[in-house]
Amino acid sequence: MINEVNREIERLEKMLITINKFKERAPEGSLKYQKKGREIFFYQQYKNEESNKWENRYIKREELALAKDLAQKQYYTKLEPILKKGIRALKNFRKANYQEEAENTYSELSPIRKTLVSPLLLSKEELIHKWKTEEYESNPFYPENLRYETEQGELVRSKSEVIIANILYNHKEDILYKYERPLVLLKEGNEKTIYPDFTVVNRHNGRIIYWEHAGRMDDSYYANEFVKKMNTYVANGYLPGKDVLVTYETMASPLDVSIVKRMVTEFCIFNG
Repeated sequence: MINEVNREIERLEKMLITINKFKERAPEGSLKYQKKGREIFFYQQYKNEESNKWENRYIKREELALAKDLAQKQYYTKLEPILKKGIRALKNFRKANYQEEAENTYSELSPIRKTLVSPLLLSKEELIHKWKTEEYESNPFYPENLRYETEQGELVRSKSEVIIANILYNHKEDILYKYERPLVLLKEGNEKTIYPDFTVVNRHNGRIIYWEHAGRMDDSYYANEFVKKMNTYVANGYLPGKDVLVTYETMASPLDVSIVKRMVTEFCIFNG
């Protein structure tokens, strides 16, 4: 949220820079126009310094650029205070500490009260603690395929998943992951439990990202089922490239380790 606010402030400030640069060369006065039949006559209204009176100077056709500049000037004059107001409001929002205060409402409770309360918001520390101590039942299907051990100590279903798991584990100062942690989604109005290959949490902000590895995309049945799974993610508001990361491979095109490393760095850590 704060990153989005900062980007919007930056966008509005760039608009103010454009306005200020224009004001440095803007013509004197304002634009007036008069419509006679099908013709429109433009005038530059300015204050005569000698007589201290407002005067109108007819703008010739070949001076249309002057009319445009005067019209632009009036538009910018109205827009400028609105942009400044927006920037002030965004900066005030950025200063607000409601998120931290709301999170601390639970973290400041006594241990006894915490056992009685179901928090709506958790601090990053509470979230990470809950993540580490959480117990869950992983994917019960085909346990015989869990044959490859990772550096974190769990068994996974393929050598490619070992690679992904170990790269995630090597960034444990920034992220934590769980293998085949259940996620309940809605499919055709009914609850359906799926088991993302990896559920990754950013230790710095608590954001969760899911990671699916499609390891047999040259198998038409497998590919079709994977597409259905991704469609279920999207239907539940989990967007590929944002909330769900996907790696692919076939027999002819194995997993590219450099892509995994880049995805971990860019999506799980910096954009988490």
